[in-house]
Amino acid sequence: MPDKDKPKRSTSQPVQTEVLNDRVAGRLRLRDARLILSPMRTRAVQAALRAEAGIIAVSVNLHAGTVLVRFKAPASRHRIFAAIDHAIAFPDEVSRKAAPAAPSGSAISLRDDEIKWHALPVVEVEGILGGNAKEGLSENEVRRRLARHGRNELKRSDPRHIQAIFAEQMTNLPVALLGFSAVLSVATGGIADAIIIGAVVLANASIAAATERRAERTILGMAQVDPGMVQVMREGSLLATEPAMLVPGDVFRLERGMMVPADARLVWSEGLAVNEAPLTGEAMPVEKQARAILPMETLLTSRSNMVFRGTAVTGGSGLAMVTETGQETQIGRVQRLMGSVRPPQTPIQRQLGDVERELVFVNLAICAAMVAMGALRGQSLVANIRTAISLAVAAIPEGLPAVATTTLAIGVRDMQKRNVLVRKLDAVETLGAVQTVGLDKTGTLTEDRMAMAAIHTAGETVRFDGATPAMEPAIRLIVASLLETVSLCSDTLIAVTATGTRFEGTPTEAALVEAASAFGIDVGLLRNRHPLLTTVLRSEGRKRMSTLHACDGGIRLLCVKGDPLEILDRCTAVRTATGIAPLDDELRAGIRKANVAMAGQALRVLGVAMSTDNPDPRDERGLVWLGLAGLRNPLRPSVAPALKQLHRAGIRTIMITGDQSATAYAIARELKLDGAGEIRVLEAGDLAGKEFPLLGALVERAQVFSRVSPVDKLNIVKALQANGRVVAMTGDGVNDGPALRAADVGVSMGGAGNAVAREVADIVLLTDDLAGIIDAIRLGRATYSNIRKVLRYLVSTNASETILMFSAGLAGINAPLNPMQLLWLNLASDPLPALALGLEPPEPGVMDAGPHDPRAPILAAADFRRILAEGAAMGVTSLAGYYLMGGASSGNRAGTVTFHGLTASQLLHAFASRTERGGFTSGILRRPTPALFGAIGVSAALQAGVQLVPTARRLLGLAPLSMRDLGAIGAIAAGSAIASDVIAAAVSRMDRPTNRKATGPESKEP
Repeated sequence: MPDKDKPKRSTSQPVQTEVLNDRVAGRLRLRDARLILSPMRTRAVQAALRAEAGIIAVSVNLHAGTVLVRFKAPASRHRIFAAIDHAIAFPDEVSRKAAPAAPSGSAISLRDDEIKWHALPVVEVEGILGGNAKEGLSENEVRRRLARHGRNELKRSDPRHIQAIFAEQMTNLPVALLGFSAVLSVATGGIADAIIIGAVVLANASIAAATERRAERTILGMAQVDPGMVQVMREGSLLATEPAMLVPGDVFRLERGMMVPADARLVWSEGLAVNEAPLTGEAMPVEKQARAILPMETLLTSRSNMVFRGTAVTGGSGLAMVTETGQETQIGRVQRLMGSVRPPQTPIQRQLGDVERELVFVNLAICAAMVAMGALRGQSLVANIRTAISLAVAAIPEGLPAVATTTLAIGVRDMQKRNVLVRKLDAVETLGAVQTVGLDKTGTLTEDRMAMAAIHTAGETVRFDGATPAMEPAIRLIVASLLETVSLCSDTLIAVTATGTRFEGTPTEAALVEAASAFGIDVGLLRNRHPLLTTVLRSEGRKRMSTLHACDGGIRLLCVKGDPLEILDRCTAVRTATGIAPLDDELRAGIRKANVAMAGQALRVLGVAMSTDNPDPRDERGLVWLGLAGLRNPLRPSVAPALKQLHRAGIRTIMITGDQSATAYAIARELKLDGAGEIRVLEAGDLAGKEFPLLGALVERAQVFSRVSPVDKLNIVKALQANGRVVAMTGDGVNDGPALRAADVGVSMGGAGNAVAREVADIVLLTDDLAGIIDAIRLGRATYSNIRKVLRYLVSTNASETILMFSAGLAGINAPLNPMQLLWLNLASDPLPALALGLEPPEPGVMDAGPHDPRAPILAAADFRRILAEGAAMGVTSLAGYYLMGGASSGNRAGTVTFHGLTASQLLHAFASRTERGGFTSGILRRPTPALFGAIGVSAALQAGVQLVPTARRLLGLAPLSMRDLGAIGAIAAGSAIASDVIAAAVSRMDRPTNRKATGPESKEP
């Protein structure tokens, strides 16, 4: 709203609001012209008044701009006027404060308080909008309305600034722990260590920020452009103008191929058909009728006298009067709904946070015990605190955030090569935990076109599977006649280009003409031989199209196609294998039965007939029945194999679509959407008004949800999440946007999908290939498994240091390692092997097991038992080496041997950590990876360097080594490796009956 239109805030009654009636105490009727035809301000006023204490009821009339308020103390006239004034001046601010994100325990609904334009005749629409269907608006009036309503534009999602993305990476708990480690290193005099830790923090944040920024820019760069210039009626003349300049009351022209620029009420139409799939999810174009006046409760998908922004005109023409623009359009409302939805925290974020908190608490207890033991022995407080700080640093797995981010970033880069764009790094690991995938039908399971599936004629059904079907010669003649008839009775254009033939028309008519061409019919020659004389299009009460053509000898040919039963009633004869025959009751019954059977196969069925007997194209009688043409919205070839893989991986698949129940059921059955299980369908009406937990129980029983709205899709996703499911949602339209945003992972299908869907999705598949989800899930599961390996390695090696130091304190032995050695151990032996473990390829069979339970900790009790046992083996072996080498009495020699022996043990333990249940031997025998061998080699070289460089040796307090010392170091490392194999064998025997279970649909857990 321009500043000049904003009322000034004051304590007096604003002049824009007038009192109509205040004679009854506690009841006030007001009027404000700024509320007329402004749903946004109306909602803001309602919200503002309802938020006031003492307000009993509020009613706002959008047509008249009146407000009726019932109130009691402490509410007053002054407070009511002030609230209205503020709400009208700042509607966005008031609505945002009044509409917080819905709690997880309740369903979301859109308030439907707009004018019911579809229930009004055109003359009333003109009166309310102050428009004129014949003359249009004047330029002065357009300027005035632009100032009131603003430009006809939707809010665009700007890419997040790189600083914001970077700051987001710096605020998570692992990075905070790394920063705390650097501070502690500085406190203990380790400036170099602090610099290294700081470098790790910056590298981690930079990798994540750069990857997310690149993916986000790529996705936003795919945004659709606004519709082209629009023909608008202004002062009696049609003028070309930008869509952004449309205002309520404008009248614009609709033509085939254009995108509808605003929500509008039709004032005239001729054969108009609109594809509303981006908004409603319906696969078929919707026929529009300007003269229709519909009931108030008519659903959005059935408002045949309205057109909506973002939809495409596929046939015919018309004129429409703009009713809503910009954010007040249906697309704008969906955008506002998305603004109240927040995606949940990812499973790995929750689980790593749990592990880190547990490590911090345990370590604090150990540090406190170390300080207490040192004090009892009379050691200095400073020495005790330095040792405790060193142990605290040792217990923090510094390499984990960098490893997780690097692993995900490399995976994202690989997926981009496969035409899969990942907006958020953590979306990949979340896919590894996905238990339910919600699939949108149109554009995801099916292609965005129609194709001939079957023709029923002369009592036989001929199937089309892409090739010309085999048939008897007599049947072939009838099929050819039927295809010639539908090719003539069509306004589909045929364009021959360098890349092939293109059929331009509605999907249904294009499929019919394409089938005729594939059958060998030269449609162009056919039309030249039978020029078009008259066309009568489908209209209200007439579900058929007729065309009249000239033939040789002065004969006229009438071609008719449309609703089978309507055309059948006008037929008196039928074309059979032996010629024309009377159409008796038995033949009619057979045709009706075939029609029902084809419709039950999710086909769109058309009846086809013709006549050459003095035909009347407006009141067809005495037609000759040719047959039924069944069209299918073809399934994508990659869908069935992808679904089979998802089911094998223990993932439940459901269909959430705006399409009809019969169509959705037939496709789900053909795809075996629930494996070999029974298909259950729920319609939107079955979900309406249901609250949790009833809604949660319903969504667990069904595999198909049909006729659903954007709000229904959103509530289905939230209900599944409330049941503890990790949900991935696919879609490509505006109607999918809220569900994509709310899902644990939103997947936008297709590079040509709607910009709104792409902008809110976590993952964008550029190829419309569902197999991309399989690759992403495989990578997500491998990432989760690798993070478990990294955790096992880091926690067990850090535990070995803690156990070594704590055990020495309990035994009354001087500390084997000094604080600088402990810090070096974490920097030399942890990061590189951990990074290499994070890059391990997926283990065999990763897609043959169910998803991991997102509610279970990433490290279970059995995992911690094993980790502690492995850490104890390394720590105790090192302590034994320290004791046998003479301990403190040997000067620095025993400590040096222990230092190198423990480092070697930790590096060898990286091989044991390669497999979920194996030890050192199985890990080193597994298919070698250059990354791990290289990481261990570099770490070993760094360790040798600090021993060979005199300055480093003095800094760490190391003594020169003899051959005997080298043998002792090897013995410590070998002892730890042997212990690792023994522990692996013991753990495998103990934990075999309690292995981690899948939580996919096969488990049948609620």
